[in-house]
Amino acid sequence: MPIPKFLHSLSRGWLSLLAIVPVIALLSGFLPLDFSRPTPLVGDAQRQAELRAHWQRGDLIVLVRHAERCDRSSAPCMGNVDGITVRGGENAREIGQDFAALGLANADILSSEQIRAVQTATSMFGQAPQEQEWLYNCEGSMLSRALQHKVAHRNLILVTHSECIEDLEHSVSVKDPATPDYTSTLFVLSEQDQPPRLLGYLDADQWPLNVSER
Repeated sequence: MPIPKFLHSLSRGWLSLLAIVPVIALLSGFLPLDFSRPTPLVGDAQRQAELRAHWQRGDLIVLVRHAERCDRSSAPCMGNVDGITVRGGENAREIGQDFAALGLANADILSSEQIRAVQTATSMFGQAPQEQEWLYNCEGSMLSRALQHKVAHRNLILVTHSECIEDLEHSVSVKDPATPDYTSTLFVLSEQDQPPRLLGYLDADQWPLNVSER
């Protein structure tokens, strides 16, 4: 028995409605956003300019994963086997020069107590960092502790570990964070009276930022 035309039209209407329901729910906040990783900043001049402006105002929390672990590499060690490789130390030094180009006068630098993080921070900035236990034992607390140590109008650079970076990403907006690479850098916007927001990341080989228009 043939289906009346009005039923065909009705069924198409329902299918169209069902197709847009998930979109409406997502935009309305009823479905969770599922980002696998913050967006890379490389090649995006507009977002890099935004980052420079926030850096100058001291609005940023910056998380840097330690450099290449010596105990998981065949490359020569910088010293202690619990530390980083010579190659990792050189990568960290080069990134430290890029941070210096941004300007470090309005930056506070903290590091995990683990030797691989201390060596990374020392290679980056040419001096021993202030060590913090919470930058290693960070489960469920990374975002809150970072915000506690963030001083208004001063950027906060944290040399830490992959699981701590993932913990903060999850607390902000990332449902299933990917493991960050060695010496990768995550930029988090932390303005007063505003929720934290991930601005993006740079892997070690994606520096430097375009800082010519500072």
